[in-house]
Amino acid sequence: MPDHRPPVRQWRIHLGAHKTATTHIQEVLARKRDELIVNGLDFIPHSVVRKLGLAHALRKRSLRARMPVLRDGIASEILCRTVDPLRKGPDTVVLSEENLIGALPTMYVDRLYPTADTCITRLRGLRRRSDVVFFLSIRSFDAQIPASYAQGLRHKPPLKGGFEAIRRRMLASPPSWLDLVRRICRLAPDVPLVVWRHEDYRTHAEEILAMLCGRPIGPLPQVEDPPETRTPSAEGVRAAEGLSDDLPAHERRSIVGEIYRETFEGRRFSPFTREETRELRAHYEADLAGIAALDGVTLLRFN
Repeated sequence: MPDHRPPVRQWRIHLGAHKTATTHIQEVLARKRDELIVNGLDFIPHSVVRKLGLAHALRKRSLRARMPVLRDGIASEILCRTVDPLRKGPDTVVLSEENLIGALPTMYVDRLYPTADTCITRLRGLRRRSDVVFFLSIRSFDAQIPASYAQGLRHKPPLKGGFEAIRRRMLASPPSWLDLVRRICRLAPDVPLVVWRHEDYRTHAEEILAMLCGRPIGPLPQVEDPPETRTPSAEGVRAAEGLSDDLPAHERRSIVGEIYRETFEGRRFSPFTREETRELRAHYEADLAGIAALDGVTLLRFN
């Protein structure tokens, strides 16, 4: 059968980050998909995007990536093969997938999302045929890194030294959202980037989602946070860190999930002292000021 759908005119791509209400965003837009389609916008459900392995495909090494003439077409071909058959017609499409800028276990090793560059470079290539807008949600590291670490333990064993090693490294050399945003701007200088704070999302979700979609989307459905996205207790994290590194992935997910459920009533995993938290939040505010001053970047702020 011939495909009568128009080619995508604009890709609106939410890059994440992890533990910044991305699951809520994805669930809300999935529930409103039929309404969005009537208004000329399609949202490809995140569950399908994740199952298709889109992020992995965009990060996969390729000999073509060494040749600038061919490199720009990689993302178009991957999206044509994976996402395009799922479209329902509109020529403006929203994608939301936090793994586009990196997977949880490696989100902070020496710098924030060290594997982001390949995906960003390839997604920029979509501009050959379409408009592209990037979106990024960020959060203060005193909350975001511990929550991401706890979530990552569901999938892989901890890095050497566990969270304590990450904590020491963070305090000696704090990660930087400004550095990540500058990298995105350097790799995709002609792609507009919109950034918002996770701390604003709870009270301004409808406005933020309207910005992501490029149009008002009306009242949002009531969506409860799934239990598996909640930050567990400190006791649960310690128990998950102590599991054997040799556990098969499916067993690890099951066992860690059970540990977190059984210990959820304990003290929430919040490993920084008050003084350390103040220090990390001061770095966050400095990052926000730097991001607000960048050309080509819109930082959403709310009174």
